Amino acid sequence: MSDRHKYAFNGVHFFENAQWHMERNNFPRIPIGRAGGISGWNVTLWNDNWNNEAHSNFYIYTYNERSTIKCRFYFNILKNDGSSGFSYESSQDFKLGYCPTVVMTVEKWLDEENGYLINGGINIEYGLQIEGILNRDHIWKFNFYDRLFDCQEKSNMISFYTNSDEMTFFHCHKQLLTFHSTYFDSDSKENQMIPLTDSNHFNYFLQKSHGVRGKEYPARLFKCLTYAREYKLSNVVQLIDQAFQRELPDYSVTFSCATYHGLNRCLPEMLKKVKTAKNLAREIKSKQESKWTGEFMKKCVKRFFEF
Repeated sequence: MSDRHKYAFNGVHFFENAQWHMERNNFPRIPIGRAGGISGWNVTLWNDNWNNEAHSNFYIYTYNERSTIKCRFYFNILKNDGSSGFSYESSQDFKLGYCPTVVMTVEKWLDEENGYLINGGINIEYGLQIEGILNRDHIWKFNFYDRLFDCQEKSNMISFYTNSDEMTFFHCHKQLLTFHSTYFDSDSKENQMIPLTDSNHFNYFLQKSHGVRGKEYPARLFKCLTYAREYKLSNVVQLIDQAFQRELPDYSVTFSCATYHGLNRCLPEMLKKVKTAKNLAREIKSKQESKWTGEFMKKCVKRFFEF
């Protein structure tokens, strides 16, 4: 199997009439779809002059966004006998609009002794793995839209998916989720598939689960809390608790919400809004005892003594 299959985004394209297009510098731009949640990717060959020599370079690119991507990539020029004539693999950061490329002089491309021409055309394999994206907010985010690099061999991936007409997938590494939660099978030797009933803000939830900070909104944080409870990720609850205190100090989390979700950092502020011991006792009685934590009871007792 070709090494390109390790990459989430891969393919092979045959460029016909290579010499004719190189002479005119007008190779077609071939749309190849969406990668890293970014649409409008293309492949093409384009001529440049370096050191007084004409080069024809293979590009994979998109102009749809001006983000910076952290990626690994692979190119392989196939010879007319099916073997690899020239392959290149690397990892780099790229500003979109600039892109991974393989560079070769026109003379080398067209020299029949090199074997790159196949019935007058050129056959090129490519692979692209976008691992991170630096957006306009200057925060690096993981790419959860594409499967992991070489996941078929390593079986190190958890995939969440919706069963809607247009299936949506989110892919992440097993290691962190299985470490923090018993919900996920840490002993599994296979890639895991987990159905989703709701994908709203799910990418944000995965970013938060992996420690990424960003612009916080109450609706997203509360949705993230729902996912965190479902998947038993207490570490994410703690991160959201911190986010409310750090990013949204003026937002009023209710007492019932703070106790239900275990937002221990928010709880003291909520308790200050309970004005009498009687009201506090009523609030406590309304909660299921199984939901009480040591931290919750300690803060409530402290508040009782303040009345």
